[in-house]
Amino acid sequence: MKRTIHIIQYICLIGVCVSIFYSCNRKPHYQVSISGVHIDPVNIDRYEEVLFKINPFNLQEEIQPYIETFRFFLGDEIDDPDQLRPLYDYITDPMIKELYLDTRDIYPDLEALEESLTLAFRYYRAHYHDMPIPRIYSYISGLDYHQPIKYASNHLVIGLDMYLGSEYPKYQRIGVPAYQIVRMDAAYMLPDIVRKIGEKHLQEPGIIPETLLDYMIYEGKLLYFMDCLLPGLDDSFKIGYTAEQTAWMLHNRGMVWSYYLENDMLYSSDRQMINKFIGDAPFTSAFSRNSAPKTAAWIGWQIVREYMRRHPDISLSQLMAEQDSRKIIHESRYRGR
Repeated sequence: MKRTIHIIQYICLIGVCVSIFYSCNRKPHYQVSISGVHIDPVNIDRYEEVLFKINPFNLQEEIQPYIETFRFFLGDEIDDPDQLRPLYDYITDPMIKELYLDTRDIYPDLEALEESLTLAFRYYRAHYHDMPIPRIYSYISGLDYHQPIKYASNHLVIGLDMYLGSEYPKYQRIGVPAYQIVRMDAAYMLPDIVRKIGEKHLQEPGIIPETLLDYMIYEGKLLYFMDCLLPGLDDSFKIGYTAEQTAWMLHNRGMVWSYYLENDMLYSSDRQMINKFIGDAPFTSAFSRNSAPKTAAWIGWQIVREYMRRHPDISLSQLMAEQDSRKIIHESRYRGR
């Protein structure tokens, strides 16, 4: 009898060890180690700090020491007096100057953001070993809430005036929707930056979503990209949900998935319908005013997570390049649970 018990205990121990080994080798990509990944600390060049310390009436002379650092903004013909006129108009604009002063009060330095970006880019390099780290600038966008973050030619630009907090009065004054104002806060700056970099990786292979499923997987990839670069960040900040919206989505995910299937929506290319379930909004009108928005994006995220869990051999870069959304949903075996 004792021998039988010992054999059972031994078998159980082997089972536990195999389970642990299996789990360790099936870790999500966003649990990758970065202990051996080193990069230079991220430095954000503050364009606004330079511009608003310059005497606008001596612009041509005083801008000279900064031309190389801010060539991305100033262009190659900045010595031409005609090219200086728009810059003069910008730094003497009373609204722009007020935005700068308000921004300086909230962001006297960007050390915390620089540290967070350094960590995120270490994760980036763990997945994309040879990709260059973008050069990063801050500036005053003039309340360009449609594009708070811009990314082109490996230069990333942050409109600091779009992250002054949900109580900042000018946002409501210029007509920014209330559900967007909630996210115009410092806490969303880092995820917005990482998402913009992820978008660049999806643009390069020429992925053009057509059906609702395509858009779901497209959004799911972006959110999974954020998982990988920001593994410690709460999911609600990645997708832009409030705590209540996150709770609603978790409670109703099965119902949402069934709704898509029962209405044969996955392979529809009706743009108006797609936008209803993918686009930014205060809620999803097909469900209730208490529902979460972007429900299809959230479901797409879970599909991609499950697909990657089942395919630990697939790299993040391979995921981003995969254009077959049907393959991803089929091999994820997602069931809405």
